[in-house]
Amino acid sequence: MILEKLSRHIAIKIKSADPQGPGSVEVLEYGIGIKLNLYFGIISTVIFGYIFSNVLSSMIALLSFMALRKFSGGVHLPITLCSLVTGLAAGLIPLAEISQPVQYSIGLISLVIMWMYAPNDYEDINAVGFNEHWSKLTSIAIVIVSLCFSNSIVTISFFVQAILILPIYPRKGGV
Repeated sequence: MILEKLSRHIAIKIKSADPQGPGSVEVLEYGIGIKLNLYFGIISTVIFGYIFSNVLSSMIALLSFMALRKFSGGVHLPITLCSLVTGLAAGLIPLAEISQPVQYSIGLISLVIMWMYAPNDYEDINAVGFNEHWSKLTSIAIVIVSLCFSNSIVTISFFVQAILILPIYPRKGGV
């Protein structure tokens, strides 16, 4: 896909400019891919936010999703697809109008899912420096705080993230 090829190309250029530098092409490619995913995710959120609703609400959806995902983990997609899907979801979430009872219901469902399944282990959780227990507690606390503020965009973003930590998705490598 596009971002994967771009990150590989950049990594090869860096390595050819400094062959003795730290890290292999694969390590550089991985790190560059993570950054490209972040930047393209933000750009696609702004674009889809502009097309579908408003940019500020879409950015709120993206940032709330990212904040919870940092501690709860979740399903992996290839970099290009992940950026597009994330931007599209963040652009569409502000369009959903939900009543207060529905908002509290999906907020409570998100809370239960976080309590049962967070963290769904992946690389970034280890980078946070928390162990599994603290990642779970932080995920739960984030959802509880969101229930107090009662923001439908944040609640829906958290619900989407909660769905993505359910153990129903195949793991990388088919395990």
